[in-house]
Amino acid sequence: MKKFLWPATAFIIVVFVFTSCETLKESSKYKFSDGFYKMKENGKKETVYVLAGTDTIKEYRKASLSVSRMDTVKAVSLLFPAKKPHDFTDHTFMHASFDLDVLTVLFKYRPPARGFPPQFNATFNGAVFIGYRTDLYKLSYTETPLHDYRRHVTHYGYSMGLFTGFGTARIDEYVTGNALNIQYDGLVNLTGIALILAVDKLTAGLTFGEDHLLDRNKKLWFNNGKVWIGLSIGLNLN
Repeated sequence: MKKFLWPATAFIIVVFVFTSCETLKESSKYKFSDGFYKMKENGKKETVYVLAGTDTIKEYRKASLSVSRMDTVKAVSLLFPAKKPHDFTDHTFMHASFDLDVLTVLFKYRPPARGFPPQFNATFNGAVFIGYRTDLYKLSYTETPLHDYRRHVTHYGYSMGLFTGFGTARIDEYVTGNALNIQYDGLVNLTGIALILAVDKLTAGLTFGEDHLLDRNKKLWFNNGKVWIGLSIGLNLN
């Protein structure tokens, strides 16, 4: 696993540096806006271009996936009047994209190692996540107390990818088999894989990672390079 994760660490850092200026802009990923989407209808997925207006949403369906022209004459309009039509069904639009997040692992569960019992750690850490993300936007009606209807967009996303960052770990005689007679908070590089669920900008996920102590005592630390399982929260940047 190390041979794969360490090159991934370098790759993620390089990508983060080159995209840092873009992440300062306001993210629109959590908004349902104009663009290409996948839409499922009658059991089939179809690519559509959507113009998301305030009162009306228009779908422009591609005449063919092999050509760039779209059938704009037969655009489908999703109107949202005061009264809900009986034949209206909820619509779900799907969009896939590159994902860049910052996250922190709230806690780590470490399995037993070298006779040391299972550990539950909650030390400081921060990481950058890069992955492939799918966003879903479900359009539906909600009835108001005045018995009219308003458009409601439910959005959530999910992604899978790699993360890398830095954190701290307690280093003492207990986690080194009495090889050290000092206690300190060591700097570690955390690297791994994350499965993330997002609601608007907030993200939370399940992480599988390794910690690598960045000092000369790394060979003595029981947890160095050992896989842990954690729960993370984060913020979408792009």
